[in-house]
Amino acid sequence: MNTPTDAPAHQAPGTDAPEIRLSTVVMAHPRRAAAARELCARHPELDARLITDPDPEGPPSALRTARLAWQSVAPGATHHLVLQDDAILAPDFAERVRALVADRPDASLSLFTEWGSRTANAVRVAALRGDTWAPVVDDYLPSVALVLPAPLALGFEEYAAAKTAQEDTDDVALLGYLAAAGTETVVPVANLVDHANPASLVGNDVMGPRSAACFPATAPALPQDRPRPQELVHLDTVPYFCWWEQLAVAYVRDAAAPDGWRRVPAEDALLERGITREHVVGSLREALDRLPHRAFVHDRVSDVLLTEIWTTAYALGVVTRESSGAPDFTAPLARTALATLAPGGLRRVVPAGWLPAVGELLAPLVADAVACGAEAGAGS
Repeated sequence: MNTPTDAPAHQAPGTDAPEIRLSTVVMAHPRRAAAARELCARHPELDARLITDPDPEGPPSALRTARLAWQSVAPGATHHLVLQDDAILAPDFAERVRALVADRPDASLSLFTEWGSRTANAVRVAALRGDTWAPVVDDYLPSVALVLPAPLALGFEEYAAAKTAQEDTDDVALLGYLAAAGTETVVPVANLVDHANPASLVGNDVMGPRSAACFPATAPALPQDRPRPQELVHLDTVPYFCWWEQLAVAYVRDAAAPDGWRRVPAEDALLERGITREHVVGSLREALDRLPHRAFVHDRVSDVLLTEIWTTAYALGVVTRESSGAPDFTAPLARTALATLAPGGLRRVVPAGWLPAVGELLAPLVADAVACGAEAGAGS
């Protein structure tokens, strides 16, 4: 029986809250059991148990395995961590995750969000503000590595049995469950987990590589003297590069929409703020004249895609300005978070082997777009 690890206790900063006792499982399909066992072996400090698909001959189903994983809370645990078998954990993972849990003990903590998600852009805004946390703003819950308070973890099975169908995905079901429970869903700006990108068992290879939005080698330590958890940035508009259609769009809060968000072209969201497409494209032309290795970039990424990437990042600068004033490019994680925007968007149209180089070459362009958007947003 897995028991909560006896690593040093962590208490919520500035409170007399009880220590965090974390139980951990790794969920896997039997075809990836070797990878899951290796993950457990690399991190003995987690004392993780392996949970495999209870119907291995059936169609692969992350939800089927997740239902079992979330029931498997160790006795005495205050919180339960479920890792998927393709997770790559940051250095000092166990210590850092307990510090995060202590900082927000009642919340759902997604320790990974992929670089092309809507939540990734919430992470980027938060990074430009110097924040520790970002809200989950997707229509699913990032669940490659997820921590829930133990009572919530144990309650998921009842919800899944009553509210889900066999073909449902675990990440959508978990979001529905936590929304019904009124639970805050957050992700640390410094993701503690990256994604190994093995061959998908459920057809997700068509999405291209799904790496972390912000996975620094060493993350800044959580402040230990805050009297209360940090307030989350509130975004009514989330710029988004739709990697499926290769378009710059924006999600706007709309209570009448099924998931609370309405999708519009990014240029429409900018035009509502008095910023025309001509202004956005004109600023791109000026930025391209400043871009190092411009010819090489044009050999790898078309002008059409560069315009869509630029528009997304430009809109990101506008909403960052709206949320908190000028973006702070000197914030510890700002550059790390922005550097993944282009590869996260282009992962289906640029060969995987070229993605790191293309991302590196486009990083100055993305930062330039955010700065231009923030300047335009100040006058809109």
